[in-house]
Amino acid sequence: MTIATEELPDLESLGQEQQRLRDRLARLRRRLTLQSALESLVEAALILTGVATLLVLLDWQWRIGTSTRLVLLGIIGPLVLLAIGWRIWHRWQASRLDDLALAMTVDRFRPGTGQRVADVLQLPGLLGDPSESASPAMVRLAVRRACEALSDSDWHLLWNRRRTASRLAGLVGCVLVPLAFALVAPSAARLSVDRWLFGSSERWPQQTYLSVVGLGDGNRLIAPRDEPFVIEVRSDLPEMVEVGDRWHVSGRGEPLLLRSVPQSPQSPDRVSIREWTNGRGRRDGVMTAVEPSRFRFEIPASDESSRFDLRGGDDWLGPIAIERVDRPNLASIRLRVREPGTPSNTFRTIENPRQLLTFLPDTEIELTLTGSEPLADLRLDAQPGAVPSPDRIDKRSFATRWTLEEATTLELRLTSEPTGLESRPAFLSIALLRDREPRVTLRALGVGSRVTPVATIPLSLAATDDLGLASVRLQIDRIAPAQAGEQEAPEADRPDRQTVPIAIPSGDDRAVLDHQARHDVDLLAQPPALGTTFVMIAEAEDTSTRGAQRGQSGALRFQVVSHEELFYEILIRQRAERAKFVTALEAVTSQRESLAETPDRDAYLGALRVIVTQTRQLEQIGGRIADTLVEMQLNQIGSVKSHRLLQDGVITPIRSLSAGPMTDLRDVLQTLGGGTPREGADADTARALHETIVAQMNTILEQMSQWESFVDVVNQVAEVIKMQQSILEATEQVRDSRTEEVFDELP
Repeated sequence: MTIATEELPDLESLGQEQQRLRDRLARLRRRLTLQSALESLVEAALILTGVATLLVLLDWQWRIGTSTRLVLLGIIGPLVLLAIGWRIWHRWQASRLDDLALAMTVDRFRPGTGQRVADVLQLPGLLGDPSESASPAMVRLAVRRACEALSDSDWHLLWNRRRTASRLAGLVGCVLVPLAFALVAPSAARLSVDRWLFGSSERWPQQTYLSVVGLGDGNRLIAPRDEPFVIEVRSDLPEMVEVGDRWHVSGRGEPLLLRSVPQSPQSPDRVSIREWTNGRGRRDGVMTAVEPSRFRFEIPASDESSRFDLRGGDDWLGPIAIERVDRPNLASIRLRVREPGTPSNTFRTIENPRQLLTFLPDTEIELTLTGSEPLADLRLDAQPGAVPSPDRIDKRSFATRWTLEEATTLELRLTSEPTGLESRPAFLSIALLRDREPRVTLRALGVGSRVTPVATIPLSLAATDDLGLASVRLQIDRIAPAQAGEQEAPEADRPDRQTVPIAIPSGDDRAVLDHQARHDVDLLAQPPALGTTFVMIAEAEDTSTRGAQRGQSGALRFQVVSHEELFYEILIRQRAERAKFVTALEAVTSQRESLAETPDRDAYLGALRVIVTQTRQLEQIGGRIADTLVEMQLNQIGSVKSHRLLQDGVITPIRSLSAGPMTDLRDVLQTLGGGTPREGADADTARALHETIVAQMNTILEQMSQWESFVDVVNQVAEVIKMQQSILEATEQVRDSRTEEVFDELP
């Protein structure tokens, strides 16, 4: 049997085989590393794309705020980076296998490959170790056969190209997703990048944008302390301004820039408000819609600052601070005036400018107003008329000056410089003192419009002026009987005018505003003829700075009549009073029967009503008869004896009766009728007082009759004397005429 012998490799060729195998394993390791890097990149791209997509969806759905986005990035970012790093580190560790480990990995896909690689790499080492008992020929043969088997094996077939292609497709997909997002929705893609990567506060497009009226670009509202405060919200973008390629929306407490303006902003159905106060916690409410796009809500009065936020439609804003501050107010008012006609032509200071202010026309007024804090502006409105705008003196004071021409009311409004808050309106009223002409009254005391030629006419004169009286006088015009029926002549054409000056008290340089005086006109000094008419007018002049003004009273007219005519007129009036007295006597006498029996309470009350009425009637009768007596005395009608008879016999008894028995009877009847109890008030007392009153009234009536009889006798005697005087005068005239006829010279 012939045995074929194989040429066994030497040690050098075995080393070359080992080197070629190591190079081959190194190439396999590099490809494995590249594959691991590709898969790590794909996984990282998938994770990042998925997380980014999720965040964009969450942001679009929930409209996450900047602070919330930062928190999410702070939590999700490290977790994502940790997961990606852990996967990369794991694959990197797997790609660092040594030759034997790599061979064992390949052996899982090509069984036996790992043993052959181990034979090639490890068996040649036995040849150089003399202590080993292995056969060199067997080692070389094993190594050669292993090399031949490995050279016949194609490791490229082990590569999973489908996996590599899927990973590349996944990587391309991860790149195409953001590119497609940027192409399909560029504004949304840009906004997502700005919001998540650059921390932009720009919002996703909305249908509703709320703005707080008065907030502007600030982040707080100034509200007066301890007063209700109304918040007004609008949804029609009232204060939108174009800034470059964007639109700026103010009144939101934070800057809001829009890339485009909504074509048709939607007004929300409701706007909810939530307020936080340090002392009272949270308070929720719903704003009231006053118009389709205007909403209002009243914050109750408070002395503490608070904050609130708003939600309406798909918009929200806040928190916005409400800072409670005190309104500005007037700290002081300084008022200086210079009235026309002032001697020194200087201003005087009004001590209390908040009192009722009254000045003359053309008064120069200087008004200085000082606020309680620095002021940005002071608005001064006058009704009616106009006042010059005040000029600033310092941070807290303003002043203005004008000439007063009409009464005016000033409305003052202060605007605080630190807070911009406006004060409550303060009012200052300035009245116009109209220097009217003097008011004069003239009255005659005790006489009527008809007087005798020897009468004394008492006049009462009163004059009043706003600033002071300069002079008072009495004008007396005497109109002769022939001119009495003619048209009255003008004042300048009245030759019989008498001017009587009335003295005005002087002293201590104080103006006399009111003056009363009495002046008696004695006709006996220049007895007028019968039928003469006197016209009396009181006049007064004032000390007006615009020139003296004259005031006049009404005219009093007195006609001179004879004694007999006036006496007869007075007697007629006295007889009318006597008739009234008789009626009163009958009314009082009629109560005798009701008091004579046993009267009841109603009878007493009926008698009381009659007594009260007749007491008042007697007082009026006595007063009118006393007036006729005064008129007789002033006109010198009758004698002193007749005057005493009328006074003692009629006037004094009537007054005594009214003040005495009739008053006592009234008190007794009031007690018997159920009034306050009184000692001695009984039916007998009432009857006795009633009889006394009736008796005294009969006595007074007899005195009235005696007075009329006396007057008749006096008149008859006067008439007889007058007739005798007439006869005597006629006799003397006849005698004189006869004498003239006897001694008449013949031609």
